[in-house]
Amino acid sequence: MQTLPNFKMLFPLYPETSRVWVYGADRFLSGTEEVFAQEQLDFFIHKWAAHGTELAAEGFILHHTFVVIVADEEKVKASGCSIDSSVRFIKELGKELQVDFFNRLSVLIEKEGELKRIHFNQLDEYKNWNIFDTTITRLDQMRDRFTIPVLDSGWMR
Repeated sequence: MQTLPNFKMLFPLYPETSRVWVYGADRFLSGTEEVFAQEQLDFFIHKWAAHGTELAAEGFILHHTFVVIVADEEKVKASGCSIDSSVRFIKELGKELQVDFFNRLSVLIEKEGELKRIHFNQLDEYKNWNIFDTTITRLDQMRDRFTIPVLDSGWMR
């Protein structure tokens, strides 16, 4: 059992309108893999730019499974090319770690601090759990509804 972070406190220096990308791995990362992934993410974010202008951005690994990237688009808007470069980075990171960050059929659920990875088709069996909503796109959404009850998710069959 683990303690979930207070999602309202994530990225405290960023406005709520900041853009967010969440990539969920299809398995939990080991401690060594997580350190490696964070180092690679930090290096990528440090050089991430839109049309030659550095983006105001940060990234971190959450729950040994999610790569979360936030960008303050009030300062510099992420361009199509910069977003493409972040997707390429995530794909390369996945290859390096032998993890699929684009498998939307593998979902992470939570109940009372217990995390469990299940196949999307199993959600009916976990109606009293919460699911992590990786479709969010803004920081205010992450702060307010990154975890939602499975029953309220609209994802059940």
